Amino acid sequence: MAIEKMVLLNLVGSLDDEHAILEELVLSESIHLNMDHNDVYDNNYMVHQYEAMMPQDAMPIIENYAQMEAEYEKMLEDVKIIAEGVGIASKLDKVNVGRKYSFEDAKRELGCLKADVWEKIESINVQKARLKELKNFKQKVSCIKAEWSNFSDLHELNYFDFQVGMLSYDNKIQIKKNYENISAIILKIGDIQDSREDIYLVVYPRQFKKETKRLLKSLNWVSLKIPEDIITMSESLKEATECKIEEIQGDVNKLEQALLTNLDEKILILNKIFTRVKIEQKILKIKEEIVHGNNLFVMNAWIAKKNQLSIEEKIGDITDKFVVIAKDANELDKKVIPPTKLKNNWLFKPFEMIVQLYGLPSYHEIDPTPFLAITFMLMFGIMFGDIGQGLIYFLAGLFIYKKSAVAGGILTRLGSSSIVFGFVYGSLFGLEHEQLPWLPHIVGSPLAKVNIMPILIAGVVFGVVVLSVSYIIGIINALRRGDVEDGVFGKNGIAGYIFFMGFVGTLVALFGVIPVSPFVPLGIMGIMLVIMILKEPLTNMIKREKPYIHGEVGSYFIESIFEGVETILGALSNGISFIRVGAFALNHAGLFMAFLVMSDMTDNFVLKLLILIIGNILILTLEGLVVFIQGLRLQYYEMFSKYFTGDGESYAPIRIED
Repeated sequence: MAIEKMVLLNLVGSLDDEHAILEELVLSESIHLNMDHNDVYDNNYMVHQYEAMMPQDAMPIIENYAQMEAEYEKMLEDVKIIAEGVGIASKLDKVNVGRKYSFEDAKRELGCLKADVWEKIESINVQKARLKELKNFKQKVSCIKAEWSNFSDLHELNYFDFQVGMLSYDNKIQIKKNYENISAIILKIGDIQDSREDIYLVVYPRQFKKETKRLLKSLNWVSLKIPEDIITMSESLKEATECKIEEIQGDVNKLEQALLTNLDEKILILNKIFTRVKIEQKILKIKEEIVHGNNLFVMNAWIAKKNQLSIEEKIGDITDKFVVIAKDANELDKKVIPPTKLKNNWLFKPFEMIVQLYGLPSYHEIDPTPFLAITFMLMFGIMFGDIGQGLIYFLAGLFIYKKSAVAGGILTRLGSSSIVFGFVYGSLFGLEHEQLPWLPHIVGSPLAKVNIMPILIAGVVFGVVVLSVSYIIGIINALRRGDVEDGVFGKNGIAGYIFFMGFVGTLVALFGVIPVSPFVPLGIMGIMLVIMILKEPLTNMIKREKPYIHGEVGSYFIESIFEGVETILGALSNGISFIRVGAFALNHAGLFMAFLVMSDMTDNFVLKLLILIIGNILILTLEGLVVFIQGLRLQYYEMFSKYFTGDGESYAPIRIED
């Protein structure tokens, strides 16, 4: 339940082994390239230093990265076309692809595969395109009247030409008005259902071809081209088209059958080629980023500390001409922030998504996920405690778990919390022990007179406890990053926490819970407020840095006083905000009580049951959503603001499939 420990590796290797080493690193899928802080190691100095130890045996090979990338893209496109041709989608095959299966092997096998299937695939694609055209054509010619279903005689005319096409109703009226000026015969030969267009035949002397084309263009004529190999057939257009479709479909089936020969072998080869090219692309990406000398390369990368030994062993299996220098994060300058990889157990892991919606914790921060998970489940259970409704959420979480492990995981955990507090309140689908005497309970209904005030107070106490933990985490985080000003004297630091507890102490003293004068905690609050206003000069005094106040003194005090007022208002709102935890527990019971009262107004058992079911549905959907949002609000605005910056960089190791 923490953030994964990282080390920064500085790897120096020979250019002769560069490809093999980078391939092993890509296959490990555990290196996060560090490009922001290359000055951590003086890479240029290391290049000169180690080149003297690795004498150059031959001239270095100059690689054209753009040309290589273009070649990879072309190969992937060819693989995609072949895969679609045999009806599969290429997948990564990390088992059968390693150093023994080289890029040259992939090129050779792709060439052999193309020689075997490429012409067949191209032919199939051409034939399928023709089938699509013929099916569209058949749909149109099916609307032509039987007496006009064959145009072979018209096709053989020497002095006349013809066209078949579609005209709208409006253009047909325009033709009728000007029919005496048209040098063509225009006949309606078919009706298209559910359309304002009909099919027409236009016959015209060939000497008026240009004039007729201009006329048809002005009428938005949509020509229906009759294929040459169909118009000459003796059958009707529909029958001839069907015969041609069957003939082409038969050819396609034969070609597809030939493609399916040795399909498993082809799939294996395609996946191997696909994987090898993907690996080469990732290797090229690393090559473009790292530093190269005449005969060696230098790269910086973050890896999880637990993977350090295995990475070094894998490189050692390839060559002995390498040097690895590893530094823990705490050995580096504070400006160097490692990437963050969250590491939580099965119970807390789904809640990482809620944390990441706000931001990712910095490497040196405490991971807020466990604290959020525990407090969020408690909040939801307190506000939405019901055995039956919690069980519905739990079952819904199990149902969607396969589709979304995160959403399913959160639902099951919130549902479980709701069930637990359902036993505390003694509530089953809104019915309590008054309606179900056999139902066990610990506290009883939140709306019972003896429970209303204790539940509201419990909400505030819960808020004070979780806010105290939030302050403590924030103080630790600030001191970890060396921020004394905020960690000790800031509004979310030690001074701010004492001020907040002074406010709590004042309220407790006013209500006589403790035998202390309220002026004592008020005095502590005043002292802490002064300390917070003077946080910058106090910090500089401790650090022995001058001047004690940077910038204009007047502006500093004005800003600090406004910040002090904000701190006072924040202390007032923070604790009171958590009263809503108890208030929503009352609201949950009260909302169902309204439906229960409505059900008691009828003697019809079916109607009574229907009202209760509708009430539960509304509570599960609308109120459940509101309670979830209120829980998020308390986490994000009241708690995260105390201790969580959310400015971490995500750990993004190079992966083949990315």
